[in-house]
Amino acid sequence: MNLLKTIINQMGYVDAEQCKDLACYFPNTELIIQWGYHPREACRAVEVAHRIKEGESLDGDYVRSVWFTSSALTKLKEVLGISA
Repeated sequence: MNLLKTIINQMGYVDAEQCKDLACYFPNTELIIQWGYHPREACRAVEVAHRIKEGESLDGDYVRSVWFTSSALTKLKEVLGISA
């Protein structure tokens, strides 16, 4: 629960440690990867680490940020009873 509240407080942005926790507890959560050069990409939490490693090593790209979609963040706030 604290993980989700922390992510909400970060406006939906997810760091590497939080991404690992999401992959364990909420593996099907859809996250957006913002690349430095390539277009944004939707990816399940359980696949994010592998996709980042693949994108950085094969494509030579880098990750700018990872976050929840705004619709998922809104639903999460509703479920947790957090007002906007």
